[in-house]
Amino acid sequence: MNNDTSQIGPRPVSPLVLLLRALGGLGGGVVGTAVVILIAFLGAGVLQSALGPGSEDGSVHPLFVFVFIAMMFLGSLASNLLGPLFIGLTDRKKYIRLTTSLYQIFSANLVILIVLVPVYMIVSGLKVEMIASVAALQVVVSAFISALILEIIADYKYALLGVYSTAFSVLVSAGIYFFFYSVSSEQPIILLFLALPVIWGAIGIFSGLLGLVYEKVYRLYGIDFLSSAIKYGDDETYGEEPVEEDEEEEKPKDDAGAEFLGKE
Repeated sequence: MNNDTSQIGPRPVSPLVLLLRALGGLGGGVVGTAVVILIAFLGAGVLQSALGPGSEDGSVHPLFVFVFIAMMFLGSLASNLLGPLFIGLTDRKKYIRLTTSLYQIFSANLVILIVLVPVYMIVSGLKVEMIASVAALQVVVSAFISALILEIIADYKYALLGVYSTAFSVLVSAGIYFFFYSVSSEQPIILLFLALPVIWGAIGIFSGLLGLVYEKVYRLYGIDFLSSAIKYGDDETYGEEPVEEDEEEEKPKDDAGAEFLGKE
C-alpha cells in the first residue's frame, strides 16, 4: 500500500488543483448528461408514446420504465466513473489507487441499481414524476457513495475530510437543484439533465476547497482534528493497552508440611 501515512498534516491543495478538480467533476457530470440525452434521443419513440395521450390515467408503459432505468443508470455510471477519474488525475500523488477506486465505484453503482429496480417497478404504476423522483434519488446516492469511495481509498487517514466535503457538496447541489425546480416546476423531468453536472461540479469544488481551507487551519493552529488517528475523550485510554501492574507478590509457600516431614 503506497499511501503516505507518515506525512505530517493534511496534503496541501493549490488554487490550480482546486480549479482542476472543479472542472474535472463538472466534466464528468456533463459527459453523464450527454449519455442521458443520447439514450433519450435514441429512445424518443418509446418515451413519447409512453408520455403521450395514451397515458391519461397516469400509468407508465413497462418499456418506458426499462428505457428510463437504462438511461439513468448508464448516465449516472458514466458520471460516477469519469468524475472521479478526472478528479483523480489532478493529483496523482494523492489518488494513487485510482484503478481500485473505479472498480469499487462500479460495483457500488451496480448494487444501487439492483436495490432500486424494484422501487422503479413499484412506482411505475404511479405518475411519471414519481419515477423521476426515484431517478433523482439514484443520482444523489450513487454520486455520494462514489465520491466517498474515491476519497476514502485515496487517503484513509483523512477519510473524515472526504465525508465532510462530499456531504457539503450534496447539500449545496441539492439547494441549487431545488432552486431550479421551483423556477421550472412544470417540467420536473428536464431537471434530471441538470442533476449530474451540478452534483459532480459541487463535489469537485468542495473536495478541493475544503482541503485547501483545512490545510490552512492546520498550519495556523497546529491541531489535526480531522485525522482518523487522533483520539478524543475516553478513546484516549480505550485505545491504549492497559498498563500492567506489578505482578502480585508471590504468596509465601506453605513449607510447614515439608518441615514436619523433615523432622521425622
